[in-house]
Amino acid sequence: MSDTIGGGDEAFTCWSLTWTTKKVLEDPINLFKANIFYPANEYSLALSEHLTGWTIFSIPVYGITHDPVFTHNFVRLLTFVLCGFGMYLLTYRYTQNRYAAFIAGIFFAFYGYRMAIQLHLLAMQWIPLMLLFLDKFFHSLKFRDIGAASVFFILSALSSWYVGIFTTIIGVLFVLGYVILDLEVRNGLISKKAVVRILISLAFIIITLTPFALPYFEASQHYDAERDLDEPMNSSWSCDPIFLMNQFGVLFFIFSLVGLLLPLSRNTALKPDWEFVRSQKIPIIFAGIGIISYVLALGPVLKINGVQTGILTPYYFFYSIIPYIAIIRDLSRFSFIMSLAGSVLIGFGVAAILYRIKKDDLKTIVAIACIILAIIGSWHVPVQIPASLATGDQVPEVYRWLAEQPGDVKIIEIPTRWIEDNSEYTYYSVYHWKEMVNGYSGRDVELASKIMRDTGGYFPSDNIVSLLQHIGVKYVIIHPDRIRIVENIPDEQAEAFISQYLSVLNQKIEQNYNSTIRMAGSFGDTIVYEILETPEVLPEDVILLFQNGWFGSNTFPEFYLKEEGKIKAYAGTTGEYELYFMAEPIYTEKNLSLKINGENLGTITAPAGGLTEGRSNFILHKGMNEITFTSTCTQLCDIPEMKTISDKCMSFKFVNLTIFQP
Repeated sequence: MSDTIGGGDEAFTCWSLTWTTKKVLEDPINLFKANIFYPANEYSLALSEHLTGWTIFSIPVYGITHDPVFTHNFVRLLTFVLCGFGMYLLTYRYTQNRYAAFIAGIFFAFYGYRMAIQLHLLAMQWIPLMLLFLDKFFHSLKFRDIGAASVFFILSALSSWYVGIFTTIIGVLFVLGYVILDLEVRNGLISKKAVVRILISLAFIIITLTPFALPYFEASQHYDAERDLDEPMNSSWSCDPIFLMNQFGVLFFIFSLVGLLLPLSRNTALKPDWEFVRSQKIPIIFAGIGIISYVLALGPVLKINGVQTGILTPYYFFYSIIPYIAIIRDLSRFSFIMSLAGSVLIGFGVAAILYRIKKDDLKTIVAIACIILAIIGSWHVPVQIPASLATGDQVPEVYRWLAEQPGDVKIIEIPTRWIEDNSEYTYYSVYHWKEMVNGYSGRDVELASKIMRDTGGYFPSDNIVSLLQHIGVKYVIIHPDRIRIVENIPDEQAEAFISQYLSVLNQKIEQNYNSTIRMAGSFGDTIVYEILETPEVLPEDVILLFQNGWFGSNTFPEFYLKEEGKIKAYAGTTGEYELYFMAEPIYTEKNLSLKINGENLGTITAPAGGLTEGRSNFILHKGMNEITFTSTCTQLCDIPEMKTISDKCMSFKFVNLTIFQP
């Protein structure tokens, strides 16, 4: 529990849980200003899950152990216990059969996809409890029941926005199913007493969740982090019954089908009349939830055998109304809803089978056999964690040294392969908590990414040293052995490569920056250099740091402007500069406007079908300046030649953009 943590997403969720636990206790106002992606870290936690809902467990565990890895692993393990127990309670309410409820809990807790998924996607444990108390409210109309359901909804949303969306979909379908199939409940819910309590509960949910939701809307604009239709389209399932069967297993479908078709109330076969529908109300509701979640997993365009047919699915129209559903970028994760719905049906199926066995001894034998089958069907041993990072006393010495450095220290670590390195740097920051340019997210932070890439590729140079001085980075932490791996140098040449690399690096520093850069420490194969604030190093060129509103601006020779794109221009001196660019409007003639530091410098009209040259002279101030390009965006789906339903929006293609002194 304390000595194993995987890389990638698992390392990141360990950081996220620890950061949130720490900030909730110490500084909740600045929860979303995390220590990653400096200097673009105003809302950096809102680029991923904040996991605040887990702090009811993580605060006491972390407070006792002061161990981020143990806390993360404890909470992760706890999800299996709570998911199983919550499903047990929900299913027992309907079946009044402990064997059936226990088996439903097994299937829900140990659904195969849960075995290798990150913490925020495991947080399904509150949904069965929300449904349990919703069901109680439908029949009691008591405020305590709708209040409890609201609390469990809030806990779901605060544990993960992914699961918050799942919970909303499940809750809405559950309520609709009851309203359609149960006249007594429908009449009760439209009473004044029920409406008032429902409105109070909704207000409570909105008031509680709004402070946590607003930073995500801010981050969406600040980092250009909206989800478009492309990712769901690429991750959608193909319509393939064999694949679906393999995903859940034969037993899952057999027990689910029995639960849907065989009623608990009488020993009769299927009768497709209204009386049968009323007796099977709950199985029908959950079957509907499972089917609708499967349809959503098919994405915006129907695929058959992996090939897009061009047929639009309900997901496309749902997305058109509520685009926030695209937060779920991997549509296979709708299988979590299917697993919940199917687990309830499994409970009904087992209960229906046991109901028809009259002899108690035989009933016990069959129940035990069903439990064994459920365990076999959910067997995933051993569960392997593919990578393991250092924990506790084994954490690299450089991070313990960093923790001892006084003051508000900023750092950058190189190299920065996006996944392999940055998730580890982020995780190791739980042992020092210094602000760092590095960071990890499913979204690219253009400003931080540019600084990372250029520092890794050009350190030391006048441009990089000047920029690091300006943004206040004090320590550059270099991992030569990781650089060796990036450059595909074989292990047998490692020592020679590292020696040569450090020799060349130190020679550059000694020749050009001996009064600005000094070695702060050597920790095995890791070297730390300190960037002194003085003497000031001036950049050779104007450094352009692209921010939101661009596609590929920091990576590719050709890059695209959305409706509005912002650039930070770092200039070494105040004076007159000239901007030059070549740009082509997307699809039709467009206007392109330019602002420098908020001052409108004019607009050009660019005809379609070729590149247009643009030039402008203006004054830049020493330090950071803001450049803004504005135009009219065209969605790809509005361009017939693209033959796509993608709503990705672009206005201009740029092939060059430079600023220089005339």
